[in-house]
Amino acid sequence: MNENGSANGSTPETMIRLENLTKVFPGQEQAAVDDLSMEIPKGEIVVFVGPSGCGKTTTMKMINRVIEPSSGRIFLEGEDVTKVNADKLRRRMGYVIQQIGLFPHLTIADNIATVPKMLGWDKKRISERTDELLETVGMDVSYRDRYPKELSGGQRQRVGVARAMAADPPVLLMDEPFGAIDPITRDRLQNEFLRLQQEIKKTIIFVTHDIDEAIKMGDRIAILRTQSRIAQYDTPERILTDPADEFVEDFIGSGASIKRLSLSRVRDIKTADWPVATFSEGRDAVHQLLGDSGKDHVLLLDNRRRPKRWVSRDDLAHGGSLEEAGWPAVAIVEKESSLYNVLDTMITSYKGSAIVVNDEGRYEGIVDFEAVLEAINTMRPTEQEQPVSPEVSGGATGQGS
Repeated sequence: MNENGSANGSTPETMIRLENLTKVFPGQEQAAVDDLSMEIPKGEIVVFVGPSGCGKTTTMKMINRVIEPSSGRIFLEGEDVTKVNADKLRRRMGYVIQQIGLFPHLTIADNIATVPKMLGWDKKRISERTDELLETVGMDVSYRDRYPKELSGGQRQRVGVARAMAADPPVLLMDEPFGAIDPITRDRLQNEFLRLQQEIKKTIIFVTHDIDEAIKMGDRIAILRTQSRIAQYDTPERILTDPADEFVEDFIGSGASIKRLSLSRVRDIKTADWPVATFSEGRDAVHQLLGDSGKDHVLLLDNRRRPKRWVSRDDLAHGGSLEEAGWPAVAIVEKESSLYNVLDTMITSYKGSAIVVNDEGRYEGIVDFEAVLEAINTMRPTEQEQPVSPEVSGGATGQGS
């Protein structure tokens, strides 16, 4: 990414522009959102993050006019949509919330079809789009006739994302979409969504209270003070390496160097060469491989090349079946996993390394400490690096700085 945050060197095209956006709720003297102006680039994930009550969700809800602004204007693809029909505007924006909001009395297929039906799509087109989206979010089409209560929290969240994308809107609004999910499922869904975003290239506004999630998910982050005043609006790299002020530093918290590992993915680094074998190759072949490799362990895979066991010379000498030899192959990560998560996984692993698998769980390689240390060294800022923020009202750090 270049200094302006664009991958190809050009200034990114603006999808949404907020102009002096303000919201004062009835009976309140102080504005919940005060004179906010900013530009949101097309095809990027922009994360609103800040303390509880700072106005980030109110700001997002004003963008699709679930909450009407008291003053100011909203531009979508250059069109002033502040006064257009609000229902029509919302159909141009998918919406995903923490509680997911699926209709419990409707099947999964009918939930996904909500907006296409409103738009008058024919049944065949709706059915094809539903199957396409279920596949896109990693669910079998057999789920289409089930009801939300029959799904896990992670599955319901996938359906929520599919429903938001049903009419192929250019913009997705996501309000703490992974906040109510257990940490393991949350990490997996975050990774899946980032992989999906590489394909769909939607413009996404993502609200969270978690700076680590913001760093992982965002192409740009808007750190907000109270009343949605911008403390800093910038790329994650620049926020971590050059925080605008004490407020931003405090909000980021300690360990900024480690947090930078969230910016790199497993797919970005070279995996280590490691001896692997399948159960079907037999004990003698595994023993020979171990001797030839110079390593102290071999990773054993099943017939679908999924990691199963770590075995050493001592494990092989004890006899018994290979399927029960050694130790279970834990500490497994995917290509979309951040190096921050990989490092955490490696520390808790008795092998001090992480096994990389694809989305089908098949072996792809090993990440060891050397690879992570090399990545850390390449991320260290040089004296020549000069942070440059995208344009927002109030200059490089935005309003309220």
